[in-house]
Amino acid sequence: MILDVRDSLANSLVLALSSSLVAFGAGIALGLLAAFRQGGALDKLASAIAVIGVSVPHYWAGIILIIVFSVQLNWLPAMGAASDGGLVAYLRHMTLPTIALALIPLGVIARVVRSAALDILNQEFVLALRAKGLAHRRVFTHVVKNAAPQIITVLGLQFGFQLGGSVLVEAVFSWPGTGYLLNLAIFQRDIPVLQGVILVLATFFVLLNLLVDVVQTMIDPRIARH
Repeated sequence: MILDVRDSLANSLVLALSSSLVAFGAGIALGLLAAFRQGGALDKLASAIAVIGVSVPHYWAGIILIIVFSVQLNWLPAMGAASDGGLVAYLRHMTLPTIALALIPLGVIARVVRSAALDILNQEFVLALRAKGLAHRRVFTHVVKNAAPQIITVLGLQFGFQLGGSVLVEAVFSWPGTGYLLNLAIFQRDIPVLQGVILVLATFFVLLNLLVDVVQTMIDPRIARH
């Protein structure tokens, strides 16, 4: 059982990291673009992408991706991890579940980043910096720095959800992670495996929240003074 949980956790961590990189990068970029171009075409496009990302279920997106890229176009494999086929094969098998798992956190992060950045942009010190003629790049740096604590909180929570909330995505793509193992344990009524997987995921989530709190304190000294 321990080996099964260990191997499944490794696969889930890889998938969670890859989907988080996609979601975090695209979400932060979309949120900042929307905030600095408030009311413009980029803002509307980013908001539409965020709404679609939040609204589309993981499993439905996974099924659509399989139909389009695996069945019709035959570009990418639909199932498994190809652990014995080399790095390229592993990455090809990981592509579709990564995209499917990244959609919801991408939308959530984009909306939170946009809201946090707009809140900072409307504060008096930003207006004063612009009135003094500070370069746009420097203003952007100040806005990101002040919005960072709130953004980091969301990033940490979303990574935890990525790790523990991939049951349906891993089931759709037969990805051999903790979600797939958890799904098998439920149907087979394998209580020891079920307890082991839940304990490991809960421990990771708690440790991740602790890490987020520590990083927040390091970035924003105001938190440490409270």
